[in-house]
Amino acid sequence: MWTRYKMSTRALVDERILSSPYHSLIPRANMNSFYQPENVGLTGLIIRLQREDIGEVARDDEALSFALELQLQELSIVETDIADHQFANKWLWQLDCDYKLALALSNLHHEADAALLTCTGCDSRFTRHQSFKAPCDRHFFCFECLANFFEYTIGDEPLYPPKCCDIEISLDNVRKLLDDKLVARYEKKKIEYDTEPTKRTYCHGLKCNTFIPESSIENDVATCSDCGKRTCTICKEKAHRGDCPKDEDTQSLLDMAEKEGWQRCYNTKCHRVVALTIGCNHIT
Repeated sequence: MWTRYKMSTRALVDERILSSPYHSLIPRANMNSFYQPENVGLTGLIIRLQREDIGEVARDDEALSFALELQLQELSIVETDIADHQFANKWLWQLDCDYKLALALSNLHHEADAALLTCTGCDSRFTRHQSFKAPCDRHFFCFECLANFFEYTIGDEPLYPPKCCDIEISLDNVRKLLDDKLVARYEKKKIEYDTEPTKRTYCHGLKCNTFIPESSIENDVATCSDCGKRTCTICKEKAHRGDCPKDEDTQSLLDMAEKEGWQRCYNTKCHRVVALTIGCNHIT
């Protein structure tokens, strides 16, 4: 009903405008084109100009005035629809741009993720510059896991030396990637681990028990650099004077010397066993 009414008012306006002595319009056959969305701007301008032109007639003709008012309302609705359509197009265009941007970012993310390396220790992903390539050429360690590996080695000898696929990770290759304090502690522990267990000497102090390297041992006496205590390298007890009773080789030699009548140098710093086989009784 409302559609038919609008069509009738439009026809009335068209008829009155075309028959108006104040203005001549384009041929009637082309009137419908003025109500197309793409021509709404021109239509609005013409209708407003027409209304100004036939203002006197419209004031005397209530039907024409009412029809013109309805036509302007219809035009306003069309303009609103077009504005909404333009807004929707703009919104869809922006949505499309956002989608393309998201797609591009996603592709970049996948490309960047593909370039990352997986840490053997924690399975996290890191760039090549944030990780260490193991000597096996197959695995990588992030710097934190690499430091933890060396830290664990210090406290657990079976883990020494740190390896990946049975290939040792040399300290020289990772020195710059580790903390200086960790490197110093590892180097100290390395000396201990590289010494045969049967030849190691630890400080006899109950509260110390520090490993004493060969550089701190003289005449079977090891001096602890931490507490200063002196330990016998043979019996592993407190350093003592004379021969160590637990030195089996020395005891065997002394037993043989006693049977053979050999003598020992009276100089306590020497105390060597000597045997006179020829010459006078004076021995130097």
